[in-house]
Amino acid sequence: MNIRFKTLFTLAVTHAYYGGPCVDLGFVLPSGSERLLAGGRMLAKISDGRLYVLFEADEGGAPLVSAAGRSLRIGLKLLNPAFPNFTVPVLDPAAGTPLYDNSGDPRHLGAPRAAALRDVEPELAREGVFGVVEVRIAADFYAAPAAFEIAFAAREEILRYYLVVKRYSDAEIAQLTVSDAGFNEEGRPEIKLTKVPAAGFAPDEIPPALLGGGGATVLLFRSQAPVARRRRGRRKIQLNRNGEVLIEHLPQPGAERPSSDLIVHLSKP
Repeated sequence: MNIRFKTLFTLAVTHAYYGGPCVDLGFVLPSGSERLLAGGRMLAKISDGRLYVLFEADEGGAPLVSAAGRSLRIGLKLLNPAFPNFTVPVLDPAAGTPLYDNSGDPRHLGAPRAAALRDVEPELAREGVFGVVEVRIAADFYAAPAAFEIAFAAREEILRYYLVVKRYSDAEIAQLTVSDAGFNEEGRPEIKLTKVPAAGFAPDEIPPALLGGGGATVLLFRSQAPVARRRRGRRKIQLNRNGEVLIEHLPQPGAERPSSDLIVHLSKP
């Protein structure tokens, strides 16, 4: 006898920060879901960060056991502690745990709502999951599998380069600029930055006194608009002086950074 498994539905997590699939969240099945899988002759497999729920089918492709009308709960376990640094929150953390379901449209997950996880799924609450997905299995999934997706947005922040300069004259400092020479090449919007002297720093910016000292001059290059965080660095955001490129690729905020504030030191020998 041949055993056949077919896809019932898939669940993928994507993130604008990565420009595609996101593996920062893992999938956790509570015991109730494990029992539903076993009773419904189903399997759950993970491949390339995507969850596949499969069902055992007969020779004609029909399910041996139908779980139509039942709901399968899946926990989303946070695997990357830096995830909040570059992710737009889907809910106020104080409101509760995000719960995604397909109650509004059988083939799509709606916007998350806040849930008291201890009441909804105590087992997942003990796991400390980031969120919960509840998929109600529709009968037509067996003929045409559903493809669910949770898409996270990247945080957008003002990009700030704090420049700590030593052994440069006032005239040379006046010639310093930061420009985005890579936007055309990379096919993205240009990042325009404004030069701000120490006296013009905003109250929520790093005080120059904490960066300077020892005769250093501190100035700031601040983006004119918020910039989306992304894993792949933007090339050729560069520091120039009087037409000469001093630093071709300025650093970009990595995942471990909670903000887009970057400190760059510049000094002559």
